[in-house]
Amino acid sequence: MRWLCLVCATVLVSVRLLADPTSLDSLPAPVETTLKTLLKDPKETVAGVETYQWGPAVVYKITIALEGHPYLEAHIGDTGRLVRCDPIENATGEDQGRDDDDQASPSPSPRI
Repeated sequence: MRWLCLVCATVLVSVRLLADPTSLDSLPAPVETTLKTLLKDPKETVAGVETYQWGPAVVYKITIALEGHPYLEAHIGDTGRLVRCDPIENATGEDQGRDDDDQASPSPSPRI
């Protein structure tokens, strides 16, 4: 069982390490075009670009920052298709005074 945990941890860490950092200059034209449609505010900047393989395609994971704080993560395929776009939660871990308990839904009880 310990070996299984060790193998899983190794795989998870190695996947993160194998993500290739990429510069903006090396982005394919379709990816640049899609990225420009995402950057609507002049205060938005690209904070980081990484690539990874997804089947036969290369996907570009682009972190977008607003006023120096990362707030959006976009995954764009090498064809320019927007695969995924997610907001980045507050990385500081501070409670912003929100109480989302009223939004929570109860988990169903397991049936025995």
